[in-house]
Amino acid sequence: MTEIIKHECGIAMVRLLKPLSYYQKKYGSYLYGLNKLYLLMEKQHNRGQEGAGLACVK
Repeated sequence: MTEIIKHECGIAMVRLLKPLSYYQKKYGSYLYGLNKLYLLMEKQHNRGQEGAGLACVK
């Protein structure tokens, strides 16, 4: 990253604190966190398109 993060940038983060089996039982899908991240990114629609990306860390 060569530029500093300014007000034009948008960052979305979802941190799941429970194991995936919890979200499978409660919401019926292992993709609960990914769906929430997608929703957050949609709400920040026009912010930094040239640097858009997604990362998952276990």
